[in-house]
This record gives sequence, C-alpha cells and structure tokens, in this order.
Amino acid sequence: MQKVLFIFQFILKTSLIFAIAFIWLRFYLNSLWLAIGISVAITLVVLWILGAINKKRGVKANLKIKEKEEAENMFLSLLTDESPLSFFLNLAKSRHKNSKMIDDMILIEEEENENTILVPFIRLSPLSPDDINQILKKCSSFSASKIVITCNEYDKVCNSFIKNFTKDIVLIDKFETYALLYKEYDFYPEITQQYKKPKKLTFKDILASAFNRSKTKSYLFCAMVFLVSSLWIKMNVYYCIMSSLLLLFALISFINPKYNKKKERKIL
Repeated sequence: MQKVLFIFQFILKTSLIFAIAFIWLRFYLNSLWLAIGISVAITLVVLWILGAINKKRGVKANLKIKEKEEAENMFLSLLTDESPLSFFLNLAKSRHKNSKMIDDMILIEEEENENTILVPFIRLSPLSPDDINQILKKCSSFSASKIVITCNEYDKVCNSFIKNFTKDIVLIDKFETYALLYKEYDFYPEITQQYKKPKKLTFKDILASAFNRSKTKSYLFCAMVFLVSSLWIKMNVYYCIMSSLLLLFALISFINPKYNKKKERKIL
C-alpha cells in the first residue's frame, strides 16, 4: 500500500509541475512541441532539486526517529533497573566530582553554594504538581539554587506550577533528558529493555482484514445499494461489475476458512 501511495504521489507531483510549466510556456511559445520539451526538462530539474532536498530532510528525520526510540528504550531500561540512581550519580560525577547520592536525589555541590539537586523521577506516570511539591519538601533541607527533575513526561500544568517558587526548577522529560543530559555529557544508560515496534502490515494482513467474515454484511449492504439503485437508474456495465464484485467479496469473506480461523488462547 505504501508503494502504491508513493507512486500515486509521484505521478501527481510530476503532473502538477509539468502542467504549471506547460501552461506558461504555451502562453509565450507558438510551438507546441517546443513547449512540451522545455516543460519536460523543467519538470526533471525540479524533481531532481526536490529529491536532493528531501534526501537531506530524510537523513535528519531518520536520525530524530532513531534518537526518539533510543530515549524511550533508555527510560524503559532505567525503569526496570534495580538502581537507576547509580547511573545518574555516575553521569553527574563525569563532570562534577563533588556529587553524592542522598536518598533518591543527587546533590551536586558547587562553589559559592550554587548547588544543584538532580531528581530522577523514574516512573511511568506523568509528573504532577503534587509530585513536584513532595520533591520540593525533600529538597528544602538542602541549600540548592537549582532543582532539575527528570521524568517520563510531565503534565502541562506543571510549567505554570513551578513559577510559584523562587528556586530555579527545571523539568525535562525522557526526550529532553536524552538531548540535554545524555548527549551533552556523552553518557548514556545501557539499553537492556526495548519497546516492541508495531508490526508492519503485509499484503496478507490486508487480505485477512478485507476478507474477514465480519466484512460480509458490509459487502452485501453495498451490493444491495447498487442493485436497488438500478430500479431507478438504468443498469449499465458499471453497476453490473460493482455489484458482482461486492457479492463475490461477500461470498469469499463468508466461506473462506483461511481468513476466519479462530485462535485458541490458553489462560493457564
């Protein structure tokens, strides 16, 4: 299906470029064949330029997709890790030697009391204002000018909530953590768990969906619409072909055992 869509988009794009060039060239040129020839040349040049631009964009897009997958898998790996705080402690120590773990936080001590507290909120649930409030209570006993909270994701209201405090509070989700911490420090958690990618649809899957028994009623209904319409509109070849095809599809969906197998599932 993706290949068919790609071919259709390519033909449409090429036709539009050719049509725009031909309309203006035909307006200025008397020779039809000269206008067609130049239009074809312009179309090829424009397609080449668009191809070069899309190729560069494609590399960047693929890189972003890959990094996004890595960010998700890294968070999942930390989530299932017995001691995810150890990773963040080592990350902090790679640049800040005076870093230490206190409870479920990392205290980064700097000169002139410009300390930073790193709080890894390693949970699947989004960070909420209530969670932030609890974290701030824990941090109140330490002198820190900045509190950085990493999380899976955070509610939009959190950005408004943190403005109520004088401390510099920074919230970063798993993707921002990847870009602003892991990449910046060149320090990445080991990927031990991976999200399963959605399975790509094959032609067999499309057939199985199209000719499932549940589709029988739909094919029959559409066929009946065509047949009933023929009572008021003269039956032509189009109605005959479409009605026959729909009835054939209904028959295949109903009797074909290949696409109607019941999967037995054992619970215990």
